[in-house]
Amino acid sequence: MNKNIFFKIWLRAGVPILAVTVLALFAGAALVSVSIELLRCQRIGNIGTELALILSGEDLSDRAACAERLDLSAFYMVGILYDQEGREIVRSDFYQYTEDDGRRAVYREMEDTLAMAHAGKDLPGTRINPFGRNYHYDVRPVLTKQGNCTLYYAGVTGMQQRRQEKYILPIALAVLAAMAALTLCIAWSYYRIHQKQRAMEAAYSRRVNTLAHNLKTPMMVICGYSENLLADIQAEKRVHYAEQILSHVRQMNGTVEEMLEFTRS
Repeated sequence: MNKNIFFKIWLRAGVPILAVTVLALFAGAALVSVSIELLRCQRIGNIGTELALILSGEDLSDRAACAERLDLSAFYMVGILYDQEGREIVRSDFYQYTEDDGRRAVYREMEDTLAMAHAGKDLPGTRINPFGRNYHYDVRPVLTKQGNCTLYYAGVTGMQQRRQEKYILPIALAVLAAMAALTLCIAWSYYRIHQKQRAMEAAYSRRVNTLAHNLKTPMMVICGYSENLLADIQAEKRVHYAEQILSHVRQMNGTVEEMLEFTRS
């Protein structure tokens, strides 16, 4: 019975706190992740702008140098450079970036999207997913001695998500465990208060029963003596009955005073 009461108290007091904690953790993690993703998107744009400026001073006939400039593997980016006639000059060689097939598939997807954008399709807009990969596409003009060229580039964020989860998940679980312990402490405090209240109520009930019994006994005696007085009895016994009635009335008066004192305390 006591365990059931403690469990009910915890359900009423602890579960709402844990629910709010989970929602707060989720909202906080989403907000932090969105902020980080926005900064990474801005960083990709800055890298593309700087790369366009760097390529503006390059000799585009030196494809090896241009390919080296387009080695953006450290930033999880790819790029394709087109000349003013729309012909491809050089693109990122992502096969040299990594041997991870999954990562290569991501790079291939971005390069295909850039190629379709160059063919006339609109570049996809940036949509921030706080708990997944986010692709960022853009285009920059490259003004060189050989003519006006165009740099299409793309980057992906969220590839480091697994690394972050190694730290975020334990921290979130630690906070949740701490809040669970706190709710158990709160529930235990309420449970102790509940037990004290029940003990006080039980003591109060026992005391009231005792006082009621102390009133009932003299009332029965008074009732008996009163019936004898009403009956046709010897005159010498009436004085005795009256004295007994008066004695028990005084006893009842003392019990009533005790009840009043008990209620005040």
